[in-house]
Amino acid sequence: MPDTEKNSAAQSFAGNVMKYSVATYLGFGITGVALIVKGLLPSEVLGAPVTFMTYTATFMNLGILGLDQALLRFYHEPPAGAKPRQLFAACTRFSVVFMLLGVVCSLFFSGPLAAALGLGSAGPGIIPLLFVNAGLYMLVRYLNVLLRLENDLRAYTAETLWMQACYNLVYLLPGFFTSNITILALTAILSFGVVVIAFGFKYRAAALSDLPAPMAAGIARTVVPYGIALAPAQILFSLSSGVCLSFVSNYCGDTAQGLFAFGYSLAQLVTAIQAGFSTYWGPYVYAHYREQQERIARVHDVLNLLIFGFFCLLVMFEDVVFWIFANKRDCLAIFPLLMLAVVFNILCEGTVYGNSIARKPWHDTIGIAIGAGSNFLLCSWLVPVWGLPGAALALAASNGFAFLYRTVTGQMYYRTIPSFTKTISGFLLAFAVTAIGTVLWQHFVLKFLLAGTILFIYCTLYRTQLIKLWQMGLGIVRGYLTKK
Repeated sequence: MPDTEKNSAAQSFAGNVMKYSVATYLGFGITGVALIVKGLLPSEVLGAPVTFMTYTATFMNLGILGLDQALLRFYHEPPAGAKPRQLFAACTRFSVVFMLLGVVCSLFFSGPLAAALGLGSAGPGIIPLLFVNAGLYMLVRYLNVLLRLENDLRAYTAETLWMQACYNLVYLLPGFFTSNITILALTAILSFGVVVIAFGFKYRAAALSDLPAPMAAGIARTVVPYGIALAPAQILFSLSSGVCLSFVSNYCGDTAQGLFAFGYSLAQLVTAIQAGFSTYWGPYVYAHYREQQERIARVHDVLNLLIFGFFCLLVMFEDVVFWIFANKRDCLAIFPLLMLAVVFNILCEGTVYGNSIARKPWHDTIGIAIGAGSNFLLCSWLVPVWGLPGAALALAASNGFAFLYRTVTGQMYYRTIPSFTKTISGFLLAFAVTAIGTVLWQHFVLKFLLAGTILFIYCTLYRTQLIKLWQMGLGIVRGYLTKK
């Protein structure tokens, strides 16, 4: 292919990514406001509602049974002679029935579960509310997937922004007036309910599509096993930070729980680069993995450059954030470890699709189970001894174990890493940045200079990708100006 055609194709690909990233980057503003709110709220008020919302995601994934991923995988190849919207209706109905069972069952073990989750101070009534909130979040997630698959970009963008506001911000606002977790939980339920009504009404025909019993059975035979194989990975993935919050609450108290919640929320700023990208990237890989392996490998290196670079910048300037939110400065020492944990999760986006392509999703499940199991064991060992640093170290190490297993198995079936040497070197540099930020957290200038040096090494290591990004950016700007 001539260079001009390659550049045009690259710019077209980048343009499509940007279209589906608009919601994410606008949502970054919502995340930023939420982070400011978390920084302003007292730590003892912040911990419980963040833990509530963290476990909302966990139980949402439990109820959805991995069928959102099955919907992504089979929407263009629906089984049992179904139409795409009939597949959507089937997946939604399976999950709603399962979630209703969860709400009923939660009434019988709410007390012990509230204590185990670090929500004991809210009382047993918080658990049914948790399941209701998770059920509404599940419906919002299904609608989000449908809008993406049907390329309804405007509605997708609006719904994504509402969903992010509900999950990250709205439930926190009553915290300025009350520390009652029940009120904050009811605020979350109300906000998700509004989104379900607004977008569910528009797409009610899809949810209520006619679904004959034989067709439903045929769909179930294909998508339910596929989804269930993925479900433990999604459940355990969202459970990891929740486990840390629960251990910190039970061993260190509400203030430490709030500090950990703020530090982890700040660390997840790195996901601003990845989230919008992954919305477009997953369906693209499934549609083009046969003929576009070279491009998929190039994108892996670009993702590494962006994530590693942003990681360095956050460590370099973290003191500025904790100068602004001085009441959260005690989590400065654990912040690099929390960021490393997030980096492991993000970089899976470029390394693990081989497991799904080969229809062997249980490898992802095993990898996430290794991470969750090691997180629980490490927390039970480290948190009673080291408190907050122990929880941060446990989370980073367990996410690293999960990343390693999933990446190794994913590359066995579909290689997306063009240079293992370069990727390993990048991680070694990331470990160095983490050590610098953790050990030298009280020495801003020295930490800044060392992290900046590593950032320069990253740019040198990935100079080809850096030049390519620059050229694509210039091409997009030129195309925009030409149209104008």
